[in-house]
Amino acid sequence: MPKSWMSALKQYFSMLNQLQIEGNVFEIEAYRKSDESLQKETGRILRRRETFQFRNARPVKCKTTIRKIQILSEDQEKVVIAVHNYLWQLYHIHDSFLEQEDEQYRTITMRAMDGRWYVDSDWMIEEEDQDSEVYSDNLRDYEEFLGEPPEAISKKGSYNRAKVKRYAELWWNQHNPYYPKFDVDCTNFVSQCIHEGGVSQEVTKQRNIGWWVVGKENWSFSWSVAHSLMNYLLGANTRLPAKAELKTSADQLLIGDVVCYDWDGSGKFQHNAIVVAKDPNGMPLVNAHTVNSRHRYWEYRDSHAWTEHTKYKFLHILS
Repeated sequence: MPKSWMSALKQYFSMLNQLQIEGNVFEIEAYRKSDESLQKETGRILRRRETFQFRNARPVKCKTTIRKIQILSEDQEKVVIAVHNYLWQLYHIHDSFLEQEDEQYRTITMRAMDGRWYVDSDWMIEEEDQDSEVYSDNLRDYEEFLGEPPEAISKKGSYNRAKVKRYAELWWNQHNPYYPKFDVDCTNFVSQCIHEGGVSQEVTKQRNIGWWVVGKENWSFSWSVAHSLMNYLLGANTRLPAKAELKTSADQLLIGDVVCYDWDGSGKFQHNAIVVAKDPNGMPLVNAHTVNSRHRYWEYRDSHAWTEHTKYKFLHILS
């Protein structure tokens, strides 16, 4: 592994880490080529700072750890690598200290020029890059629907928000082997959270009806597809009463509720997250998969997926 490009990579991540706290965001141009990915990164950092200012939050400390590097291709003048890094952030609001954790996945191209290595491109693999949630209503059911009343796989008692939080905190950055795993895992994770909190599955054995998972091979669209889960919780494609109601603002949500994200304002919601805490301003902090995040501010303006057209829906799970 050439020491020269590795050294340049470490300097690049050190600079990114520092910019989470302070510094001129345009200093990043000294380390990398100006392209669309750079515009996305500088925009994300600036939006994050605006959000902190709006929340009266002050960044205190940040730590970036490179957990894995995979060389995809390499020669004397160019190397393409896949990087998995972990980001921990500590910040302060009023009299409280809060932390946020994120796992990031990047595809980085580095080139040698004039005796030194620099970053040619850095594409973060995040919510907007995922398309595995696209599905067809024509997909065959795994078993013919027989017309019998839906089976309920229940969790005893009313909705236990403390259990939702415990589950979401335990599994925010790992996979529970009891459930199937998806490349795009955000909705599967939220479904697990609310089910573990006490919401019963509605097993119909038709993919477009009910909300269910059977083993690791069969599940309904609503279990794994963001837009479908949102509709199901609000009473669509079910023979049972709605399991959630819409709220008009994020501050009305409680632990165990769900935030739905339509990144481009198209009307198709592509991401879900589960509320696990409130900040000192009374606003939700969420956990999510794809990408894995813990105690992230609900707006997601620090995401590359966010756009000026992003819309939200706030779902309060009924007890």
